[in-house]
Parts: sequence; C-alpha cells; structure tokens
Amino acid sequence: MLTMQFNSNTEIQRYKPPRLRLAVCILLSHLCLATSCLFSIAYADLDIKGVDGQLLDNVLAHLQISQEPCDAPTWRLQQRRRDIHSQIKSALQAYGYYNPDIQRQFTTTEKCWQLDIAIEKGERVLFRDINVELKNNLGNIHPSLQNLITAPPIKSKEPLRHQAYDNYKTSIIDTARAWGYWQANFEKAELAVFPKDLVADVFLILNLGPRYHFGDYTFAETPLNKDLIVRLAKNVYGKPYSSEEIQESYSRLQSSDYFSQVLIQPVVDQSGENLGIPLSVDLSMNSKHSFGAGLGFSTDQGPRIRGDYRNRYFNAAGHKTRLDALWSVKLRQIAGTYTIPREDASEEWYELSGGYTEEETTSYERITLTTSVRAISALKHDWVMNTGLNILNERYIIGSDPIDQKFLIVPGLGFSWSSTDDTVRQTRGLRFETGFTTSNQAWQSDLNYIQAYTRTKAIWAPTHKARFITRLELAGTYMDDFTELPPSVRYFTGGDNSIRGYEYNSVGEINEQGEVIGGGKLAVASVEYDYLFLPNWSASTFFDSGDAFDGEADFKSAWGVGIRWYSPVGALRFDIALPQHSEEKYRLHISVGADL
Repeated sequence: MLTMQFNSNTEIQRYKPPRLRLAVCILLSHLCLATSCLFSIAYADLDIKGVDGQLLDNVLAHLQISQEPCDAPTWRLQQRRRDIHSQIKSALQAYGYYNPDIQRQFTTTEKCWQLDIAIEKGERVLFRDINVELKNNLGNIHPSLQNLITAPPIKSKEPLRHQAYDNYKTSIIDTARAWGYWQANFEKAELAVFPKDLVADVFLILNLGPRYHFGDYTFAETPLNKDLIVRLAKNVYGKPYSSEEIQESYSRLQSSDYFSQVLIQPVVDQSGENLGIPLSVDLSMNSKHSFGAGLGFSTDQGPRIRGDYRNRYFNAAGHKTRLDALWSVKLRQIAGTYTIPREDASEEWYELSGGYTEEETTSYERITLTTSVRAISALKHDWVMNTGLNILNERYIIGSDPIDQKFLIVPGLGFSWSSTDDTVRQTRGLRFETGFTTSNQAWQSDLNYIQAYTRTKAIWAPTHKARFITRLELAGTYMDDFTELPPSVRYFTGGDNSIRGYEYNSVGEINEQGEVIGGGKLAVASVEYDYLFLPNWSASTFFDSGDAFDGEADFKSAWGVGIRWYSPVGALRFDIALPQHSEEKYRLHISVGADL
C-alpha cells in the first residue's frame, strides 16, 4: 500500500510564485508516480467451481489468499496456502455444509500465481430439535417474547445456518430487554452439530431475571413547567419497563409542537441493585414565535392572501395562541385561537376562539361575528371528539330579501377519524366526520333547530398509477322553516370542493323570484378516477352530483376532466366540468391543497 502526505493549499501558498510552481510540479510528479504504481499492481484470478451466490461470496470473504497480488512474497503465499482448506470449510459450515470435498491446484508463472478450486458441497446439515426453556417462567411475559420461545423462527428440518441461530439468540435477548428484563442471559446456549448424521440440535436455557420498572423523568431545563412536560410524555413512574412506553412518550412529546428535537435515554443499572430505570429526556425547544404568509388562487374565492402568527408557548403552562387572516375578493376573515392543555396534555385541550367574517357569493352576503369554546379529546383508535359552544351574530342578505340579523347560541358534539399517507399524491386514505348542533330560544337564541351532518372522503389505489377518490356529504335540519336560518348554518353547494361545474354555493332551493336561497338539507356525492402519466402529473375524470334542498332533491350533476400537478407545496388541480343543469356550457376550476 502506498500512502502519500502533502501540504494543504494554504501551506503551499506561503511560497513565492516561482517556488510555488516548483512545488506544484514536484507534487504532480509524485502523484503521477503513485498512480502508476497503484495501477501496476496485478492480482491473480481465483477460479472457484461448485458454489455460487451467497455461498461463493462467503468463500471469497474467508480466503485470505484472494487479497494477495501477483508479486506477493513466496513465504506469504505459502503461509496463505496452508490455511485455504480450513478457511473454505469455515465458509461452508456457516451455511450447514459440513462434509465437503475440496480440491485445489496452485500454480505459478513468471507473471503471477493461479489458484483453481473445485468444491463438492456434500449434503447439508438440517436443524433437528429446537429446545428452548424459560427457567423462571413467570406466566405473564409479553406475547412477543413468549412467541419467540414457543414458536422459534428456526424450524426443524430447515437447512442449518449459523447466522440464523445467532440472530435468534440476539432477538430473544433484545426482546427481553425491550420488556424490562435487563439481566436476561442464557444459562445454556448450545448448537450441537452431528455432521455424520446431517443434523443439528439447539439447546437454550433462558434466565429472565427480575423485571425492571420505570423511575422518574429527568428533564433538561426548558421554559415549560416540569408538570406539563410529564403530562405531555405521560407519567410512567412505577410501571413495568417496556420500549413501547418509551416510544409512546417520544411520540407524544414530538407531536406537541413545543419541541424541535426529543431524545429519551433509559439509565439502566444492570448490577441489579436498583431495578428502577430513570428516563433522561433531552428537549430542544421549537422557536417560540412563528409567522407565515402566502398567495393563492381558487375559482371559489379568486386571488387571495393569507397570513398567520403562532406563539407556541405563550406561558410556562404551555398555553398557545394563534392568529389567522385571509383576504380575497369574495371572502375576508380574521380569527384568533387560544389553546389550553388539559390533564392529559397530549390528548386533551381547550380552545377559545373568536373571529370576524365577510363573505359575498351569488346567493348571499353576510357579516358574521363568532365566539366559541371547545373541548377536544383524542380517543382510542385515532378518533377525535369535540364538544363545544358556538355563539354567532350574523347580519346577512339572501337573494332580494331584506337585511336580516340572527343571534344564535349553538352547542354541539362531533366525532372525526382520519388515516392517510403523508405523500403529496396520496394513494390511500379515509376521512370521516359526523356530529350534530342545536339552537333553542330557551337559552336566548333566536331560533329553534337541530342539525346533523356526516362527511366522508376516501382514496383507494388499485395500482401505483391509478386511484379512485370518492366523496359523500349528507346533512339535515329539523325545524319548521329553514328560511329563518342565516347563511352560515343554511346549506348551499356547488364549487371546487363540492359540485364542480357550478359556481361556489350557487346550488340550492330557488324562490319565486328565481333566486337561490339554499336549503335545510344537503346531499352531495362525487367519484373520480385519477391516472399518473408522469412522475408529478396525473389526469383525471370525475362525476359530481348533489343538491341543497328542503322538500325533494333536484340533483344537479356534472362530469369533467382534469390535470393535477404534484408540486412541493401540494397538489395543484385544474378541472374542466360540464354541468348538466346550467346555462353555462362548462366551468374551469382551479384549486390547491391535499386530496384528503
């Protein structure tokens, strides 16, 4: 091996220009000499017959002579030749071939040496008896460890592979430690090979030892109260140790948005004097303040500007604040939200919010002030429940009706569930929402009504390139006269995310003057087929149908085609829809955002 060491550029630049040129020339000449020497090194070709694939690779890895060049000293080649037989046997035995016939022929010429090897592997040794015993069977060990012991991954009559045996032992110890048995060890670990009988027996006796439990958390100093961080991570003090609990604590802390990095390290005393395992938690805080802004366009709203501000930890108790603003030709909004963590800080919180909205559509105009209080809880199996109270004061005009105003106090209950992949072009996913709201004059609200709604959207991809997107929305109102409802709680449909081919919220009941006045009920369905024809482009065809109505539905339908571009900021959709119940021959829809 030839090694070279030379000065860095900064050192060379200390010379004056003439000496610099000389130094560079000397350096290049040495480099050329070294390169020519390296390329002049020749190695012999080994000819190995009788094995291939992984077995051949293993034989070559064991043969030390394969690394010797043609000009290797004779004494070293002789030393390597003595070990050839034993090295090949070791390589073959690792895969269960204990009775090989190995023939070799070593020759030399003036230029190089040559080694020809012929291998007859012989019959392969098979596993026979797999004996695994748990010495101190406590009867309540975790199923994953129990399954490893009662149903080993290595089976009788399978070919012997030493790596499979070693991996099995390692997996037992690793799984035992993952469930708190940090002193687990094998009192006996034996692989008995009987080459003449072509069988191998496994004998393992596992001593689990005591099970460790969790100790206290130790946290690096942060602006947040320790009590809050413990509630975020979930208090595990005194619980039996398990890696699953640590992973859950990590996920809860990481998803809280307080921290940019989370590291949890168990501090284990394997001497057995202390069975408690403290958890050392290192937390890097996210930036306290966050600002966002963006420009956008959709056919529902036209050009729009949005901005937001977030304070991730308003105080040491972990309260958060958020301010959102949006301006477009048809919609202006500003809203603020104050979030308070509850007892289970990762799964439960309160939201206090207020907002101002101005909106104009072809069907109505409204100015709405809202205040709401919500309690949000994450339930089992990814369900989310929200209960709350919404207070709104809305001033509005629908059609040619005179200006009206309603004050409503609306409690409600809702459930949602969603699951999807995180790719820009989602190939699987389901989102479901349902709930009800109510208003009553008994609590000083202007109207009596009950509303219920259900929304669902699903994505299914039978192949990598093809996918189906379906959507269904149903809602209804129980009251005497839905025309008393203000626009924000009355149902309209039509637009980019509803029935394409119709203007935003332009579909509903029609009054005597021919004006759209919405409805107390809603039914909308859509099915779409999408095909990826380039890495970031797809074409689609779709059919939408629905209506907002009071008595019987008069469904408005449209079909169309579209192009999607999956940009780094999300999917950009261009659709041309042909309505079947409109004076317009076609309508262009442009929208951006996630499919689900």
